[in-house]
Amino acid sequence: MAFGANWAVQPLLMASAPAVIIPGLADFRPAWNSGVSFSLFSQDSDMGRYLLMGLTAVISASFGFAAWRAATKLTALACGLILGGALGNLIDRARFGAVFDFLSLHLGSWPLFVCNLPDIAISLGFVLLLAGAILEARPRYS
Repeated sequence: MAFGANWAVQPLLMASAPAVIIPGLADFRPAWNSGVSFSLFSQDSDMGRYLLMGLTAVISASFGFAAWRAATKLTALACGLILGGALGNLIDRARFGAVFDFLSLHLGSWPLFVCNLPDIAISLGFVLLLAGAILEARPRYS
């Protein structure tokens, strides 16, 4: 995998040994993700990395605009969380060539996924967008 200019920092980030955070649920397990969520669209070339960065920048701009134009505070918060998470991952990809994931979630011995704080912000923002859409669609009785 091709990494960015900060190649000297990468071994320091990966040097930490895996550690249990919550037994049976969460571990600290550092990993580099050259793709997007769940390692989809993994890229091994600089061109692929730049395309992912460009796509992330477009999506970030879209959510920034949506947050600015949001009709409710819940929608603005949700878009802001998605925007912040996307920008966090974009910065990792620009600096290191990949996103630094470290939180391994699992149910007992059944692995779920490895993520980071920006991924959690994106997921929470998505849940809040869904909640906002459901709340707005409910009929209001007077």
